Amino acid sequence: MTNRMAYQRIVGTRSHIEFLNILDEEEFDSPDRTMGILRNWARQYLTEPHQDLGRAGPVCPFTGPSLERRLFWAGIVQGDNIDFSLMTKIAQDMADIFPELSPSDGKDAIFKAILAIFPDLTDFSIIDAVQSYGKSTFINKGLMLGQFYPGCTRPGLWNDDFKPLDAPLPMLAVRHMVSTDYPFLTERSEWMAAYLKRFAPTVPPPARAYIVSKLES
Repeated sequence: MTNRMAYQRIVGTRSHIEFLNILDEEEFDSPDRTMGILRNWARQYLTEPHQDLGRAGPVCPFTGPSLERRLFWAGIVQGDNIDFSLMTKIAQDMADIFPELSPSDGKDAIFKAILAIFPDLTDFSIIDAVQSYGKSTFINKGLMLGQFYPGCTRPGLWNDDFKPLDAPLPMLAVRHMVSTDYPFLTERSEWMAAYLKRFAPTVPPPARAYIVSKLES
């Protein structure tokens, strides 16, 4: 068995949840199937096209490069006694941990991702509540906080019938905000202000047209 301590890990100061690189985790034996389910979902779903997606390319354009560069991290939160307070602490830990993960800058930094997985959770409304509560804080840090769980009905951007957040495991995910995230940020002026502060004047023309149409509607 490979020595687990040889691999990099980082622990949240509030929640004490341990986050590991999921590709390092692959190198040693583990009785927990959760990481295997996560890796299969990432490799076989997120990195592949889908007929109902509504655009060309993979479901998530960032997952493939993230896996190739070994920049995909996750922490498993066991038990079904997870409440809003604990999950909020975990999300806050992820916001603190994310900048510490290598690389901190350079062209590859945009592909970093960190997830918290709740394999025993059955009340998925907690995930929605924590994501909604924390979204503004993450956006102001230049990050995106996403929710995934079995049966999530939030529609895709290009096809209302496609449900991209329907996942085999309940989880929260954190990544860098990118210039194409503008459709997720039009609900609040403060979110758009944070977006424009970060990306103007390099906002792509499609984003400018979309923003103008929202302001005029």
